Amino acid sequence: MADYAISSANLNVIENNIGTLARQLERVADNVDNISGMVNLVDSKVNSISSSLNDLTAEFKVFVDESKRVALLSDAKQNVVMLEQQIEKDYGYYDNIRRHTVGILQAADVNIVRKETIANITEEMMIAAPRYWLAPALIALSAWLSDNRELAEKALKEAMRRDDEKTSLMFCLISRRAGRLDGSLVWLERYFAMQDPTKMERRIIVVLDAFASGLFGADSKGVCSEKIKAWLSELSARVGFVEEQKTQWEKAIIGKKASLGQDEFPYLKQYSPTWEKLKDVLEWAKTHNDIYQYFSTIFNAPVDNVASITAKIDDLLDSLVTNYDNEELPLRKQLRKNKLVIEENGNMNRANSRFDSEVAAYEQYEDFSQHLTSIALAPESSGTLVATQKLAIALSKEWIFNAYEDITVKSRAEVPLDIEIAISNWSGTTRDGSNETELQQSLNEFVDDTRDKAIASIKWFRGNIILSIIIGIIVGFLGLNTIIVPILAVVAVAVYIFMEKSKYNKNVKATKKQMEEYRENTMTALNATIAEIVDYRRLYTEKDSEYTKVEDFFRELQPEQYISVGDVHKFRQVI
Repeated sequence: MADYAISSANLNVIENNIGTLARQLERVADNVDNISGMVNLVDSKVNSISSSLNDLTAEFKVFVDESKRVALLSDAKQNVVMLEQQIEKDYGYYDNIRRHTVGILQAADVNIVRKETIANITEEMMIAAPRYWLAPALIALSAWLSDNRELAEKALKEAMRRDDEKTSLMFCLISRRAGRLDGSLVWLERYFAMQDPTKMERRIIVVLDAFASGLFGADSKGVCSEKIKAWLSELSARVGFVEEQKTQWEKAIIGKKASLGQDEFPYLKQYSPTWEKLKDVLEWAKTHNDIYQYFSTIFNAPVDNVASITAKIDDLLDSLVTNYDNEELPLRKQLRKNKLVIEENGNMNRANSRFDSEVAAYEQYEDFSQHLTSIALAPESSGTLVATQKLAIALSKEWIFNAYEDITVKSRAEVPLDIEIAISNWSGTTRDGSNETELQQSLNEFVDDTRDKAIASIKWFRGNIILSIIIGIIVGFLGLNTIIVPILAVVAVAVYIFMEKSKYNKNVKATKKQMEEYRENTMTALNATIAEIVDYRRLYTEKDSEYTKVEDFFRELQPEQYISVGDVHKFRQVI
């Protein structure tokens, strides 16, 4: 191969080119830095613009929200004026009639207004309100006060044509106020006959309060009682209704489930894997007496003061008279909603929230069974009296007991037949502790086996002893030229083997002692657990037998027992 030589001139050219290239690269790097700086500047400006846009967007949103709020507030104020004008035009005279009704009732109580004056006022109202049920009802009331039977009957027919339900309830309450209990019961029967058990207002609770306490007179023929039973029969005929009631009462009854104390059955809790099931079924068995005490306390409670019921009845009459009629409710609701918008300064969300809560409180319609459940479980929430709570429970007894019985059947099915015992690594089963001897023998055999395995695992003639013998032989062999060295080697090996044997015997003895302590402790735990199993079975049987108290209680419960027939004279004195 030919040899090539590179001259110094050629090297200088290459170096110059490399230098030029390096300078150009430096300029490129500078340009890149400049561009990077410009890009950073652009990013900064973009971020600044983005931040400004966000601020502008937020300000614009605030502006839009404020404009919307002002517009809503302005619209609400205009709507209030328009709605009040329309209500005044269409139903303005209704309020006047309501006020006069309250005045007439009060005047009748104190008998300080001439009957002619009342008659003239009511006739004018009849002409002014051609559709309102309360106007002819007032004519009937005025005629009743004036003993004008013919006019009273004509006015009553017209009032019932316009709103039979409200008219019937009003005269039921007025008759009760006047002490005419026979008449009030007749009107109550009519009112009950018009009720839809699938949709009842909360006022039915107050009516039931008075009925259960006998304030409407004695239901000697059982007409009202039979109507209440008919409501329940109608509801029960609906598909799935009975199951719904049972599920509802199951939840309520389970909420009263008893709890075991922390110190009850400590050994079972510690040594039985079956404990959670045992605990659950025993808690339900202990609940039987709690359920019995709960219901018996209610039914043993004295009946409330009749005077407090009369006050509630008067409140019901006032509300019936003064509440808005169905035909004007849509406008009244619109008016209330717009007033709430004004009160909340145009905040529609808060206004809607308040309106929804008010409507929910005002229109509390439920089926009759729901009212009964509320009365039975939470009478304080509706201010229900004890007499009515007793009636509600008596009427609901089939649902309550069916739910209670189902829970009991399910709980009894969960009672463990065999109870597991697990102490350390030993386990066994028993039903009632009758196999105590077999369990003790099994535990002893387990401890013996564990002890034997532990002793067998202790070795004394191990590799270190063999190693010591080998070392002794080597040392003795190397010291054969002397007498003392082989002797010392043999003695040293013998001493070491003796020490290892002693150590082995000591470990065996300690293991045996430890296992005997283990046997004593586990046997104590086993005996205590078996004793608690015996106590548990006895206690469960005792508590579960209290189921019959609840069963007998509900079997003997009859709704008619909790409707007061009362003393008519006594009620007239209260009124």
